[in-house]
Amino acid sequence: MNLFSDIYNCYYQVMKNILNRPGALSEKDMRSIAEQEGFEESPLFIMPKIISGEWDFFIHKDDVYISKLQDGFMQPLSHLQKCYISALLLDEKICLFFNEEELLRLKEIFSGFSPLWLPDDFYYYDCFSDKDDFSSPAYIHIFQTILSSIKSRQCISFVYKGKNSTNRHDVLPCRLEYSIKNGRFRLIAVPVSSNIRIETYNLCNICEISPLFQYTGQMPDINKAIIKSYYKEPVRLIIKNRRNALERTMLQFANYEKNTVKIDDDTYECCIYYSKNVETELLIEVLSFGPLIQVTGNSEFLKQLKMRLQKQAQLM
Repeated sequence: MNLFSDIYNCYYQVMKNILNRPGALSEKDMRSIAEQEGFEESPLFIMPKIISGEWDFFIHKDDVYISKLQDGFMQPLSHLQKCYISALLLDEKICLFFNEEELLRLKEIFSGFSPLWLPDDFYYYDCFSDKDDFSSPAYIHIFQTILSSIKSRQCISFVYKGKNSTNRHDVLPCRLEYSIKNGRFRLIAVPVSSNIRIETYNLCNICEISPLFQYTGQMPDINKAIIKSYYKEPVRLIIKNRRNALERTMLQFANYEKNTVKIDDDTYECCIYYSKNVETELLIEVLSFGPLIQVTGNSEFLKQLKMRLQKQAQLM
């Protein structure tokens, strides 16, 4: 298995779930697990590796697959994994997930392992320069208050500074998401006064946050509400798998609802479902792939794409 494209992302978790299932599994069973635990397109990558025996974890017998691993198998952290964690501890966003004491303890534990990379080893392009200040004590407090409230299903109250006004909002926080392009975290929440409408807030505009003495027994179905906000027609992309384009696009668009099918040996069609508020961001991401991606629909997205390309041509 490749060290980073498979072990250190969801494919590793998918394989772990497949291997830990009791008894023999059919190819259909494994495809179903891969879709549930990963993405809809995950079987496109995982199943050929299993069937060909490249990932030699199974005994293939009578059209079923039996795990070679014994019950109770546990995998300790390898030296390489410890170096990987050491690199993560250098990420500027790591302080959002731990308090100072926890961070000091983690850094002490992994101090003897050289990071696999340093932050300066990467150059991020097509990104906005005014990203969130992750090291700000006020920002850390806001992030951790929201994260704790999501876990406990507790409502929160905060003051939000919009473009034209400043208002107080009482909401049930449901999800935190990160925009690579903007370098910002966003909160997806449901107003206390409404259990169906979803709102999105930039964390950098939130202040005076505090938990409310109000809890919910069951979180609203945010995924269903988000799907309702999608355009009727998805963006349709034709991907030529050259220069590792397929893996790069799946990674780039991992945060979108999508469906990917194989057309021929090196061509795939990917349908991405999106709403109006992320259209510009998706447009920039698609353009960043250049000729490796062909956009075939929808008409509104194609219109926006042509307008942006015309503006770029005029500037040149």
